[in-house]
Amino acid sequence: MALSSTTTTRTVYIPSNKILHTQPPKLGFSSTVVFSVKLQRRLCIRNSSENSTGETEVESESSIEVPKESSSLISTLNVERALRGIPITDADHYARLGIPRGCPYDMVPLAYNNKLRELESQGLEEDLLNNKLELLRESYTIMSSPEERRIYDWSLARADNTDKYIWPFEVDVSEIQKGDPPPPEPEDVGPTRLVGYFLLGWILLAFVLSIYLNL
Repeated sequence: MALSSTTTTRTVYIPSNKILHTQPPKLGFSSTVVFSVKLQRRLCIRNSSENSTGETEVESESSIEVPKESSSLISTLNVERALRGIPITDADHYARLGIPRGCPYDMVPLAYNNKLRELESQGLEEDLLNNKLELLRESYTIMSSPEERRIYDWSLARADNTDKYIWPFEVDVSEIQKGDPPPPEPEDVGPTRLVGYFLLGWILLAFVLSIYLNL
């Protein structure tokens, strides 16, 4: 009986067919699941990285300040506009500073300081005050620079008289301030006349002596 029970026990606890049929589906199913999960994880990671990159780019772009446009009037486009008699700017820098056209350079800083004190004493709001101060500084920069003011005055002169060509240096304040050169001092012609008379006397004397010696 011991042998038969042992034999029965061995027959029951070694189900080879069931093990062979059960394991492959588990292996196949687990491999398929793992592969699909890995693929989905990769896609998720890629999308999240793209989104984060996009957000980073947006944040970086928003954090970068746009450079302010330069107030310089010196450019090829402005030269072409001035040649055609087209104003290069709508701003009246003379009116902003309260100075007349053609005024000397030493009037510009004085007018700027006066306008600055005038704006500060008006009690304007901060935004409006900053805006007016920025425009005032722009006018001061242009009017105090010989190159900037030359092209600005040239543009005004060409816009006022489009039928006649005007050179830039014709309206240059620094050249106008120099004015015409002072007239030369009258030359003293006395010594020149004396030398001329002396030479003429020697010539006459030589002529008379030559006639006398030939007689």
